[in-house]
This record gives sequence, C-alpha cells and structure tokens, in this order.
Amino acid sequence: MKLLFLLFFLGSCSSTMFGDLSKYKPVGKKRAKTAFSPLWIKNLDNVHDTGNQPIALASPLVHEDTVYAGSKNYFNAYDVKSGRLLWREKTKGVMHSGATISGSILFWGDISGRLYAKDLEKDEMKYMLDVGAPIDATPVVENGRLYLHTRNHKIFCLDQSTGKILWSYKRSVPYFSTLQRTSRPKVIGNRVYVGFADGYLVSFSVEEGQVIWEKKLSVSTKFVDVDMSPTYFNGKLLVGSIDGNLEILDPQNGVLFKRYTFVTNRKGEVFGDSILFGDIEGNIIEIDKNFNMTRTVKVSKDQISNVKKWKGGVVVTTVSQDVIYLDKDLAVVSRLDLGSGYSAVFGEVSVQDDHLALYSSRNRVYLFK
Repeated sequence: MKLLFLLFFLGSCSSTMFGDLSKYKPVGKKRAKTAFSPLWIKNLDNVHDTGNQPIALASPLVHEDTVYAGSKNYFNAYDVKSGRLLWREKTKGVMHSGATISGSILFWGDISGRLYAKDLEKDEMKYMLDVGAPIDATPVVENGRLYLHTRNHKIFCLDQSTGKILWSYKRSVPYFSTLQRTSRPKVIGNRVYVGFADGYLVSFSVEEGQVIWEKKLSVSTKFVDVDMSPTYFNGKLLVGSIDGNLEILDPQNGVLFKRYTFVTNRKGEVFGDSILFGDIEGNIIEIDKNFNMTRTVKVSKDQISNVKKWKGGVVVTTVSQDVIYLDKDLAVVSRLDLGSGYSAVFGEVSVQDDHLALYSSRNRVYLFK
C-alpha cells in the first residue's frame, strides 16, 4: 500500500509540485538534411593486389534498372535497388571511360583498345573489335554510327550494328607532354566535332570523315590538350583547352564568336535558359542565352570535374573528395565528403530520374537517390 501511495505521490508531483516534467523528455539529435541518400556503395579495388591501387578514371552508367561500371578485370552490371551483381563480362583491360546504350546494345571500351558490344536482350556479346590503342573516351552513338576517340589521337566511325569501320582519321600530334585523355566526339547534324591533344578542335563530315575546318584553341607549348567535349548551346559551340579560356565558336566555320576569362576543360550543362560550367578555380559560372556571364558562385577550392542536373538542382563533383549539391538558385544545400583526399571524381557522373551514380578515383561506385 505504501508503495502504491509513493508512486501516486511522485506521479502527482510531476505535474504539481515540480511542474510539468514531460517537456524535459530526452530528444534525439536530428540529422542534418542532405540531398545525398546512398542506396549502396561498391568497392571495386582488386583484393588480390597489394600496395597502392591504381587511380580510377572510369565513369558509371545508370540506365533503367541497372548500373554499369567497369573494374580492373571485369565489366559489371548491378541491380539499382539492391546493388546485387546481375552479370559481369571479362575484359582485356581496365576502363578509363564509360558505357553507352543504343536500343538493346551496350557499348564500352578498355585501355587495351578493345571495343565491346553486348546485346542485352539476347544476353550475348554481339561483337568485339580491337582498334589498336586505349579507348579513353566514352563511345558515342548517333544515327546508326558509333564514334570512338583513342589515345593515339585517332577517330573511328563504325557501323554500330556490325562494328565495320566506315572511316577513320589519325591526327599528328607533335607534343610529348599531353594529358593522355581524349575528347568525347560531339555530333550535330551532318558534322562531328572532336578536340585533340595538339590544342585544335576539328570539324568532320559524318559521311566520309572529311575535315571541314580546324581551330586552334591554345597558343601554349605544353598541355594544350582539348580534352573537353564540345557543348552545343543556342546555335553555338562552347569549348576550351586545359591551358586556354573557354571560347564560343560558329559550328559552321569555326569562327570565334566570344572568349571568356575563365578556364574549364569539362563540358557545360544546360540549366533552364542558361548553361553552367565549372572552372579550375572551383567556381560555377552561369552563362545566359545571349552568352553573357550572369553569375559566378564559389563552391570549392578545387577544380570542378562535373556539373549535372539532379533533383531540380545541380550536383557538382571536384578533383578532391567533395561532392556538392546546389539548388535551382545555385545556393549550396549539401556537401558530401567521400572520405579521403584521394577520392576524386575524374570520370563523368550519370543521372537517371532521382538516381545519381558516380565513380571515385579510389575504385568506389556510389549510387545515391
């Protein structure tokens, strides 16, 4: 009886003698809001190797219900929801680029110079082709043709169905100090535009590979590479070299329309009526439809490696461990630390709906939603 009375007394005191104690209930610390919700992460380091692992330069591809990513000895396909390995193909070399899909055919290349074309519906390899030099740029498919840019400064145009070479072009590059990266070809109508390691942007005819015009973008003597894939915006080409400022060119004749004061070697991202570029100083630059610079936003101390639309805003990757999300007004909303100063993102990111796939230089594949 005394125990019941004591419990009643103390219970009464919580609301009378000592006031209402319910407001002092412990509350867990709320987690800060973030745009980056990881679905899964894959470590693709080769567990049989000792010492430092090579820096990964590959790009993932998220397409429908699958994420595709190359590792040292394999090309892998993972389930989007669970991260479960669906299938893998043995490769001759590591990948320094990404994959692309046309219809039911998946294309990718490796640094041995082998091109792979897999029929996803039949689950079989349609063909493989050795082109003689590392394939450092993601293949481009347009109107039944497949375009490859190899490390020895050569362009191939293939029939995408058969792998037959329709034409090729070899560029003579006199420089030894190049970045050993390649520009991804850009096809516009009956022209294809490609940057080369000698500092030139070249325009070819799609049908025969005839050179229509060429334009030198850098006057330096080393590291003049045009590794940036040209961006087409409002009827103009926007492109630059690693040692030169971004330029606007007329796609018909290569005539210079305008030159900016910032340096970038990554393609732009159309965002509404504007286009966004990330520069080597860690800035996001907005250019309007009249090609005027309207905003410059400092988001990092390191070079920007990707700018991509995602979730109504923009995701930005850098050559350090930072991944940044900006809202539609280009205000920083979230920052993600990949955990190491060596976790840069050198390849391209891939976006499908709310899914974001990226590949860090530490051989980690991340899928966010």
